[in-house]
Amino acid sequence: MPAPVRLAVVEDRDDLRQRLLQRLALFDEVEVLFSSADGAAFLADLALAPLAPEVVLMDIEMPEMDGVEATRHLKAEHPEIEVVMLTVFDAEARIESALAAGASGYLLKEEPADRIVDAVLDLRKGGAPVSARVARTLVERVRADASRAHEAERERAALGLTPREQEVLALIARGDTDDGMAAAMGVSVHTVQSHVKSLYRKLDVHSRGEASRRAVELGVA
Repeated sequence: MPAPVRLAVVEDRDDLRQRLLQRLALFDEVEVLFSSADGAAFLADLALAPLAPEVVLMDIEMPEMDGVEATRHLKAEHPEIEVVMLTVFDAEARIESALAAGASGYLLKEEPADRIVDAVLDLRKGGAPVSARVARTLVERVRADASRAHEAERERAALGLTPREQEVLALIARGDTDDGMAAAMGVSVHTVQSHVKSLYRKLDVHSRGEASRRAVELGVA
C-alpha cells in the first residue's frame, strides 16, 4: 500500500477544524501532520514543521490572512505543495482568485469525507479535483466566454474591421500614442492616423476613451 498522503488543514473555526480532523483520521490513505487556524498561522507552522505536507486543505475566508493570500505565499516558496480549497463559497470570482493563486482543486465543505480523501489521492495522480457545483460554474463561465467571443467576432466582421485596424484598436486600448503605434507596427505616423480615422468612423466614436471601450466589447483588447 502506498504511503499515506501528508496533509495540513487550515480552518479558522475550531469546531469545523476538529470535525474535519476527526473525519480524516478514519482514513489510512491520508495523514494530517498539523492544522492551523488561519493563513498566517499556517505559514508559521509550516516553517517549523519537521516534514512538509504534500497537500493543504485550505479554507478561504479567514482572519489575519485568507486562504487565497496564504496559497499565493505558499506556492511562491513551495511550488511542489498542492492546495485544495475547502470552502462554502462557489462564486465564480472566489474560484478564479483561488485557482489564480495556485490552488489545484476546489471542494465545497459539504462534500463527504471520502470524497475529500479521493480528491487528495487524485491530486497525487496529477488530477485537479473540483466539486460538481464548482465544475458547473466553470463550465458555464467557459460557455459564456465562448459565446461572447463568437458575438464579438461577428460584430468585428459586420463592422468591416481589417486586421490592421484591429491591431491599431488594440494599441489604442493599451494606451499607445500615434508615434508608439507607428514604431510597433513599422509604419509611418501618417498611416497610423489614417487607420485611427477609419476606426473612429466605423465604430462611431470620437475619442480614444470611447475607442478603448469598444476594443474591450469587441474582444480586441
